[in-house]
Amino acid sequence: MRKNTKYILLLALLAVLHSACEKNIDIDIDEIETMIVLNGILTEGDHVNMYLSRTRHILDNMQITTLQNATVVIADEEGNTDTLTYGSDQLYRTNRMTIESGKEYTVSASATGYNAISATSLIPEPVPMVRLDTSSSVDEWGEQMFDFSVVFDDPAEVPNYYMLAVRSYYEIARIDFNYILDTLYVDPEKDTVVMGYRQDTTEYLDVRNENVWFESENLAIDNEDSYQNRIIFSDKLFDGKKYSITGRFYAWYLQQAKDSATIYISLHAIDEHYYKYIDSRTDHYYAKNDPFAVPVVVHNNIENGVGILGGMSVDTDSITIKLPSPVDNWENPIYYDDISGN
Repeated sequence: MRKNTKYILLLALLAVLHSACEKNIDIDIDEIETMIVLNGILTEGDHVNMYLSRTRHILDNMQITTLQNATVVIADEEGNTDTLTYGSDQLYRTNRMTIESGKEYTVSASATGYNAISATSLIPEPVPMVRLDTSSSVDEWGEQMFDFSVVFDDPAEVPNYYMLAVRSYYEIARIDFNYILDTLYVDPEKDTVVMGYRQDTTEYLDVRNENVWFESENLAIDNEDSYQNRIIFSDKLFDGKKYSITGRFYAWYLQQAKDSATIYISLHAIDEHYYKYIDSRTDHYYAKNDPFAVPVVVHNNIENGVGILGGMSVDTDSITIKLPSPVDNWENPIYYDDISGN
């Protein structure tokens, strides 16, 4: 009995010590007011498109929705203004003002219950490609690959920021085979009717316009945005010089193209804000699922709000790739059969 009493006393003591180690602490955290989020890129030669939403609590997992009842105004450095109109595509748009390179634009937005916001962007001058070189080869696994080189002259004595992106445009051909039960011939002497299947084919076309994943090993590259299939770099290694940015992509993803594909390679001259936004956002995506990574704050240039107003000018060149017909490469084609009797 004395032994059981010792165990009971020991358990009681441990329970007291455990309860003594617990303490509820109330922390008074200031609630951050909800702000307007503005995201838009002003592109030389294009009209104005802006997306507006609002900030949310960190525990809010509801779908992001557009802030629809806002007043959005764009003004250039000469005092010309225009009010954007909200559309069914969830964008605030205006077709009455065209963005010009070398000009500074300010976008302001206001809505009931929110502080008014504003942001300014200087549209860079376009940097045209001097030359686009391409070549095709096959790797050790027999996969066709394309190498390209974009040559351009970097403006001297000013910091310049660039983005390189590749897109493809091609048609997909789908063949439908229709087998129709039909009469082949009739033999009146033998009172015989011979039936058979008649095959009809129908070709359908579908258009694809999508980003192309490519790789590049240039030393000037500062970040690779694999989510959008693009790279960004500055001229800190080649200020005022002729420079060549290279890349490579494979043709395997074009295997469904009907007979050819057009590849568009675009050199974007972007402003510093857009450059920092892409750079920090890419690092944020890479770090958010890594428990050992340092949190990354995405660059923001919206006064009294959150988001990005960037500016850019684009120069684009293209190449056409001839491809074999996808039907010729099908080992086991899928037939869409439609059998009917006549």
